[in-house]
Amino acid sequence: MVITTKRAAAPSAQTQLKIKTGAVKRLVKERSVYVQEIASQQVRVEEYRQRAANETDPNKQKVCDADVRKQNEVLEETVQMVPHMERRIRDAMQDLENLVLATQDRLGGGGGGDDDLEALASAREAIAAAASVVPTSEPKMVGMK
Repeated sequence: MVITTKRAAAPSAQTQLKIKTGAVKRLVKERSVYVQEIASQQVRVEEYRQRAANETDPNKQKVCDADVRKQNEVLEETVQMVPHMERRIRDAMQDLENLVLATQDRLGGGGGGDDDLEALASAREAIAAAASVVPTSEPKMVGMK
């Protein structure tokens, strides 16, 4: 018995554009969630500090210094995620820009339809949105050259 397997064809440029565009949009959204989480965590840390300082109120749950430290740790971890997300966005944006250029070159011969043009327009919008939230150059780490 001979078993044959079909090889999946390489995804079309339009499919690749849609996938990479979706990835960039998702990463931008994920970064914004981290930024929002930082703001809410800062409020939470401040509330914990105030509650730890005012332990005489019998209606409030007691908060110890360890609780405040733990909330500060959570805040620091969240803050550290923003530069990580920005690196991921820059990488995904670069991949998408390269694919857009390659697709434009391919379509320069007139081989594209409305779907290809729509995918290119969506990709350009995603690149512009990503560029608006990510610094243009990666921040230098302290002690690194």
